Amino acid sequence: MFLPWIYYLKEDEQLIVEGFTRRWTVNGPAVFYSQPWWRVQRRKAKTLGPTDYLRLRDTLTGELRNEFGPKLFFPAASEEILEQRSAIPLKSNQYIRLIDKRTGAIRVERGDRSVCLNPTEEILEPVREGVNIDEQTAVLVRDISTGQLQLISQPQVFIPAANQEIVELRKPILLQQNQYVKVIDKSTGMIRVERGERSFYLNPAEEILGSIGEGVNIDEHTAVLVRDTQTGTLELITEPQVFSPEANQKIVEVRRRILLENHETVVVKDRFGDYSIKQGTDAERSFFLQPYEELVEFRWASGLHKDEKNLIFTHIDGRPKFMWYEFETRTQDNVELIIGLTFFWQIVDVAAMVQATDDTSGAICAHVRSLIIQSVSQVSLERFLAGFNAIVRQAVLGVEDSFYADRGVALHAVEVRSVACKDPDTQRILIEIIQETTNRLNRLQKQEGDNDVKLKEIEGEIEVERQKGQLLDLRREHAQTEALTAGEAEAIRVRAFFDGLGNGMSKSDKLAIFNTLRKQDAIAALSEGSAQLYFTPADVDLSIKSL
Repeated sequence: MFLPWIYYLKEDEQLIVEGFTRRWTVNGPAVFYSQPWWRVQRRKAKTLGPTDYLRLRDTLTGELRNEFGPKLFFPAASEEILEQRSAIPLKSNQYIRLIDKRTGAIRVERGDRSVCLNPTEEILEPVREGVNIDEQTAVLVRDISTGQLQLISQPQVFIPAANQEIVELRKPILLQQNQYVKVIDKSTGMIRVERGERSFYLNPAEEILGSIGEGVNIDEHTAVLVRDTQTGTLELITEPQVFSPEANQKIVEVRRRILLENHETVVVKDRFGDYSIKQGTDAERSFFLQPYEELVEFRWASGLHKDEKNLIFTHIDGRPKFMWYEFETRTQDNVELIIGLTFFWQIVDVAAMVQATDDTSGAICAHVRSLIIQSVSQVSLERFLAGFNAIVRQAVLGVEDSFYADRGVALHAVEVRSVACKDPDTQRILIEIIQETTNRLNRLQKQEGDNDVKLKEIEGEIEVERQKGQLLDLRREHAQTEALTAGEAEAIRVRAFFDGLGNGMSKSDKLAIFNTLRKQDAIAALSEGSAQLYFTPADVDLSIKSL
């Protein structure tokens, strides 16, 4: 005899019992008596919260179902738990897209609520926020069943339906005053123009053609060349306005009025290739280029050797100008020289110049080079160095030559700017010769300077002596005048003395008295100094007599 097994089950426990022919469950709380040949398995029940749910599958039928909380859930004997999920919470502006894998149907759940998936559903897209549509935002939506596009711009929180998908968010195109933009409808190919000041949205099939453009201010100095895209014709618009092209118009060029100064000339080529010349001295010295007209662009040789045509211009300057040129030549005694020239030249006939050459500066230099090479080849180095300017002038200007007139230019002067030997050794010797000549000239100039200094010194001494003679003559004249004045004064004093003695004395007595007084004055003057006075016997009338 077999004794049964006893199982004690709590509230959240379950037994799965398998016999020979069936399987069943026993839920707690309970006491279960099992036969020895039964297979018994204990398992816990599933506790489901308010937002929890289970996805179950019936192992006998394969059917799927959900079991929602809150509860303590005991699955049936034929059910298996595939997964436990939580409800998806959605805010008021959120949504989620779900797809039924059995039918392929798509549904959209919007907030605010919690969403549980059906047994055969999966998440097609994660939780997304709806689009806030306002005056600055619109939504381009495609119907996935028909492919039709729709632009939604009405203010709302937009959440797409199950058959809609958001293609893009669009911002309004803002056009300021004087701005414009071309818009093309890709479904029809039609082009329209929107002008400011305004804002607008592109329609579903539209896109901007190019970029936002600024209207062109047309005034007396500005015009617009426009091409009609339907006929291909060109039109120059000169009427003052803020110009924005129409849908069938394309701005080819904004043209500025050409203003010519008195010395300027331009050459205009028309649609047939004919040339017309406009000069600053004409009555119509300012003008717009008409459709199919263009300014002729000149490319002349430039640089010291005129070997590259990189001087590009359209306005020809009729004033005299300078030009430098350097080339190689050879003297009669086979010395290779590098000669640098300076031309002073002028364009005098533009029509002749355009007809004769496309490189006026290059043509002049090439012709001058040929003439100078011929002349230099007939003289020796010594002779050339002795008069290179005269030789060059004679070669270039000394003969009658229609070359320059045929090309509409006048060559006023040509000067040799530099002369150098191509061979370094010869150049060194030439430099020594030039240096010696320079030193000799310097010495001559120094000697002339020294001579001038000495001559100035002699002239200065002569002038000093002449001034000294004049000074001596002047002093002599002054001394004579002083002596004469002193004598006259003394004579007057003596006469006054004699007259004062009266007429009773003779002239000899008066003279004796005068002499005695004069001697007294002399003795008084001597007594005041340190001089010693010696008297002779005659002076004192002294005589010694013996007895």
